Amino acid sequence: MNPSDLPAVLYVDDDALNLRVFEANFGSKFRIFRCSTPAEALTLLEQKRNEIGVILSDQRMPGMTGVELLERARTLAPDAKRMLVTAYSDMQAVIDAVNRGQVSRYFVKPWDRAEVLAALEDGLKIARLELRIREVEGRMMKAERLATLGQVTAGIAHELMGPVGYLSQNVSSLRRDLECVVQYASKHLANDSSQEVASVLEDLPSLLQDLASGADHLRGVALGLRAQARGEDMEVSADVAEVVSFAVKLARAEVRDRARITTMGEPVKVAFGPVKLTQVLLNLIVNAAQAMEGTGRSGRIEVRWTSREQEVVLTVADNGCGIPQELQEKVFQPLFTTKPVGIGTGLGLSICKELVVQSGGAVRLSSKQGEGTEVELTLKRVQLP
Repeated sequence: MNPSDLPAVLYVDDDALNLRVFEANFGSKFRIFRCSTPAEALTLLEQKRNEIGVILSDQRMPGMTGVELLERARTLAPDAKRMLVTAYSDMQAVIDAVNRGQVSRYFVKPWDRAEVLAALEDGLKIARLELRIREVEGRMMKAERLATLGQVTAGIAHELMGPVGYLSQNVSSLRRDLECVVQYASKHLANDSSQEVASVLEDLPSLLQDLASGADHLRGVALGLRAQARGEDMEVSADVAEVVSFAVKLARAEVRDRARITTMGEPVKVAFGPVKLTQVLLNLIVNAAQAMEGTGRSGRIEVRWTSREQEVVLTVADNGCGIPQELQEKVFQPLFTTKPVGIGTGLGLSICKELVVQSGGAVRLSSKQGEGTEVELTLKRVQLP
């Protein structure tokens, strides 16, 4: 854990000398925030509520007592341990605050350094443990949700296999039947020519090939989903140019009215399955297309790749809305999404990164808000014999 992420101590006192004395006694042992007024302390708590592990306040301060400050601080930072420094004359107010649960510890002036040190150490230790408990609980909740999604994924893969089988069989039958139709129509076109019919007959083979390719891809996706759910390894190589071309076709509906997509690169193979690579590219291209919403400019998506000795760098870049700096580290986390409810699941980029890393590759994201985003995949290159 980064030291800057550890819980800190907030000390509030209107006496500048007391602030310096506290810093001199405990500054080398703890991360400390100092405030000279309750208002300043409340403002700091609003900004750094997740960083404060212990709040220690003097009781007598102008405008607001220490007890009143800690009562308000309880709302802003409910997990922080609240402590008071008080004189004997203020003891009844402090005791009442302890009984109400607003204050966990108090120290009578002049406070004993060893006693305060022990209390701060205990308070911060508890704060760190509670922080770790919340982190573990969060990971457990994500793991449970992802496990459930894994079960759902396996079910979806199973359900997909049936329709995919029907589609593949019907495409094969349709190809045979159309051969008869084409032969029949071609004979009649010799005597009664029609440019429109001839054009349709010319397009039919490519349309059938697209249907067959789509059926094969859906079958591959279903098998890939099932393999991922079972933890099986289906690693094979893929030609980047072919996969990019296919992924662009699949993304046409999302990209068509939003952006112009261009591709650039030479044929090269990577140690990454074609189904997985298609899944990754399709996610990135669709995300890039959706990033054009609200920009008010002509969208542009570039898919380019370059070869190195041992690897291939594949990049998907757009000129969309970009991602705020504070969110860029989170976009690859499972279940995190910046999209509206019902639009994104928060799993697309997470799965992309997982697939790439499992293959020995790496993912890098760079983005400027209002200018665009670039996602760079580094994949292992297949060395030809």
